Amino acid sequence: MRTNYRAFWPGLLFFLVSFNLVSQNPAYYLPVNFKYAYEAGTRTADGIPGKNYWQNRADYKIDVALDPENRTVSGSETITYHNNSPNQLPQLIIHLYANLYKKGAARDFDIDPKDASDGVSITRLKVNGKELDPSPAGSDIEYIHHSFVLNLPETLSSGKSCTIEMEWSYRLNENSHFREGVVDNTSFFVAYFFPRVAVYDDIDGWDDWRYIGTAEFYNDFGDFDVSVSVPENYIVWATGECENPEAHLTQKYFNRYHAAMESDEITNIITIDDLPYNGVLQGNKTWNYNAENVSDFAFGVSDHYLWDGTSLEVDPETGRKVNIYAAYNPSSIDFYEVCAIARNSIEHMSFHFPGIPFPYPNMTVYNGLSEMEYPMMVNDLSNATRTATIKLTAHEIFHTYFPFYTGLNETKYAWMDEGLTSYGESIIATEFDSVNYAGFYFMDVYKSFLGHDYDVPLFVNTEYLKKPVYHSNSYPKAAIFFKMLHDLLGEELFMDCLHAFMDRWNGKHPTPYDFIFTFEDVSEKDLSWFIKPWLFEYGYVDFELMEFENKNGQLTATIAKIGHYPAPINLLITYDDGSEEVIHKTAEIWKDGIKSYIFELETEKKVEAVVLMNKLGVDVGCD
Repeated sequence: MRTNYRAFWPGLLFFLVSFNLVSQNPAYYLPVNFKYAYEAGTRTADGIPGKNYWQNRADYKIDVALDPENRTVSGSETITYHNNSPNQLPQLIIHLYANLYKKGAARDFDIDPKDASDGVSITRLKVNGKELDPSPAGSDIEYIHHSFVLNLPETLSSGKSCTIEMEWSYRLNENSHFREGVVDNTSFFVAYFFPRVAVYDDIDGWDDWRYIGTAEFYNDFGDFDVSVSVPENYIVWATGECENPEAHLTQKYFNRYHAAMESDEITNIITIDDLPYNGVLQGNKTWNYNAENVSDFAFGVSDHYLWDGTSLEVDPETGRKVNIYAAYNPSSIDFYEVCAIARNSIEHMSFHFPGIPFPYPNMTVYNGLSEMEYPMMVNDLSNATRTATIKLTAHEIFHTYFPFYTGLNETKYAWMDEGLTSYGESIIATEFDSVNYAGFYFMDVYKSFLGHDYDVPLFVNTEYLKKPVYHSNSYPKAAIFFKMLHDLLGEELFMDCLHAFMDRWNGKHPTPYDFIFTFEDVSEKDLSWFIKPWLFEYGYVDFELMEFENKNGQLTATIAKIGHYPAPINLLITYDDGSEEVIHKTAEIWKDGIKSYIFELETEKKVEAVVLMNKLGVDVGCD
């Protein structure tokens, strides 16, 4: 149901301009749906949002209840949807992500048959106060895979808003754990629980993508006002800021909670000595959370989790702090250190890479049965080693910047958010775990088919990638691309480009072209010789040391570029005195399209051996 933009801008084709006028660099392939956006002025050839850029928005007021005994999630919501597009909308598409577990639904993996459910039941539906029929037999909505099309009683005009009210329920998965569900008998992580309006943007129109389990999400920004009702003696941790902690925690534990918000040290808010929660909670069983301008909302609950907290100043200019929490099962030994790991990670992100103050007031790492990120929430499983815990904690929190600070489309361009996050996580893990190089997730998988026909270009639409290609492309291959780009541009210029991209597209929806054009605009460099093959062309890295000669104090080595992809080279030189030296050259040596590079080094030592290293692990000719 992709929208045809020719219907949106009548006569547009009569005013098409040449590729050179809409693209900063004519070397890049530009699909027609992107081309229309540039011609409409919503995006620009220098990577800045265009003067006609628009973005729709949905604000949510949600009341949700979790019944642990029956595993039911039920709620009501009011959505205020703002049509900022230039187009009239006769319909809206509403995602029902929880239908992943619906009987007969398409999904990327098998589930326990006991988890197959009737899916999300919409029991009431109103638009602008008018009652509609939410049943499949009615004419007001049309159910399609994991979404439904809502036929509006009146077309929503440009610049106008509408109000949608719904009541709904579904049964939470228990045995098939993927991003959400039952953690143990009295602990739950709940995500994708509310019907939400799909993104409608200037590139594709309606995002009618089917959530079938692997590829992730693309959501608009909005404000969330959410009340979560749970039985007595349960704590709720959620996206946003808790409105009324004093209504839930008794004085002793509220004092600890408040102390955590004021301290740079780790405060144990609930310890193992406080279990069960006798004397911890009081009164109100409805927890209220508010979050401004975020793209998602999730929550975790338990009646026996431990709780640690601390704070960190992330912006010295304003004194702004972030509160950092870990909520975890007492048996998860690694989680006793997670709050400190999260604090160290957020400090590094705020002051080093990406070097932008952490944008949210809170971050909670919840000990669930998955590895998934949400605004201000992380759902992480327990790990057997400290190294794995550091990598996972840093990785999921780093997603705060990509795709949440910059609203990337994960369903189409997972390589952007997972690649930048994998690169950032490896920097943090290398620093905090005292290892030479932390590496990237799924690297061994990627190495197994380097250069094969399913080693696809990064730009290939993620929606159509399956395992293992989805993981190898999105994580290690993309992370290596960003690592090489950083190396190529150097620290200062790369960070200038990255900050410009993040500043320009904070709270907006950038595409790969906005990234490319920003980097070329800020760096004032033609990077197509490097970006074009890695993003748009099939290929691989393959270098060969053809020969080397050491004569008259001069070492000469010839490296042949057999593969298609440009990449840096690293030469390990061993001298007759047993000493070694590693010489590094960035990928820029291949800028002019040469097929061989002659390396020269003046040395008074006698060279015993020269070895071409495979430091990035992607040279198909090396072990």
